Amino acid sequence: MNIPHTVISTTPAPAQPVMPGVQRFVLCGVALALGILGLHFGKALLIPLALAALLAFALDPAVNWLQRRRLPRCLAVGMVMTLAMAGLLGAAAVATVQVGELGQELPTHRQNIQKKLRELRPALTPSGTTREVTRLMDMVAREVETTTRAFEPPGTAAPKVQQVAVETRSGSARTIDLVMTVGVQLATVAFVLILAVIMLLQRAELRDRLLRLLGGDTPRMAEALTESGRRVSRYLTAQLMVNLGYGVPMALGLWCIGVPGAWLWGGLATLLRFVPYLGPALGAVFPLVLAFAVDPGWSMVLWTLGLIATLELVSNNVVEPLAYGGSTGVSPLAVLLSAAFWALLWGPVGLVLATPLTVCLVVMGRHLAPLRFLDVLFSSAPPRQAVSAASYTPR
Repeated sequence: MNIPHTVISTTPAPAQPVMPGVQRFVLCGVALALGILGLHFGKALLIPLALAALLAFALDPAVNWLQRRRLPRCLAVGMVMTLAMAGLLGAAAVATVQVGELGQELPTHRQNIQKKLRELRPALTPSGTTREVTRLMDMVAREVETTTRAFEPPGTAAPKVQQVAVETRSGSARTIDLVMTVGVQLATVAFVLILAVIMLLQRAELRDRLLRLLGGDTPRMAEALTESGRRVSRYLTAQLMVNLGYGVPMALGLWCIGVPGAWLWGGLATLLRFVPYLGPALGAVFPLVLAFAVDPGWSMVLWTLGLIATLELVSNNVVEPLAYGGSTGVSPLAVLLSAAFWALLWGPVGLVLATPLTVCLVVMGRHLAPLRFLDVLFSSAPPRQAVSAASYTPR
């Protein structure tokens, strides 16, 4: 009778391969870190490029409108850029005149400022309880300092303060630095304008080159780029209309109230509202400070505060929901996170570019399977309605 026997192999079992999901996660993390580093260290070139693309997106609908009127694209681009530059130069001229007038008027209002500060001094003076608490804290701090010195070894002296001679720079050196700074800023503006003109003139060619560079599913990529441009252009147009709908009534209201430089503050509020979160607050500070300085009483300050509060309520709760609607397709949380991320990377310019860049990422994630997580995370649609790239059909 044959008894079956089991052969025990002494060869070690092969190591289990790493799961593809883990490998993909690690590769995505490394690629994301490298991308963030590239965005940070390459911002000197990427910021002008992004601003030029934003300007091209904003002006492209006007160029297309002129093209549909059977104008050559080069002529349409020239007309749109000329009108845009003329508008900017006109606004800058008006702002310069109003700033000069304000500079001449402000010294005459010094007495009003001193009088109001004297009136506010009793309200800003700490009360008796607060004063006693502050005095008690100072006494405790002095006792702790005295006790600490008692335990110091003898001969320990306080460190001597080293006097450092500060060289005062001459006026000519400061003038040269100022001229160089202004020259660099003007050169950056010229570079952005030239890039925007090239992007508008060669839109189709640049699009084809980008599709060739990205590869993959060319029709789907073309649809993604087209929808991204359409959404960004629609968002910028809506934002310009909303900001003008805020700035023009503000200028008229300040003019009726009697605040000097009303059109300057209205135009500044229009521009600053392109910067999310910080812009509206900064745009409200200047007219309030000027109303505080000009009026001997408090009526102008209260009227200005009421005007700004009314415009903010109407704009935030009525005008913006009607104007934007679903033009971006980005959730409010995604807008807040993207604003914080791009502000950390690129500063105030990143705040301006945050929403358009996030719109592009969401649209790309809607069309491309590798970036589908962006649509799920940042889209304004509910998670269950987030469509995959394979089953997506453009609306």
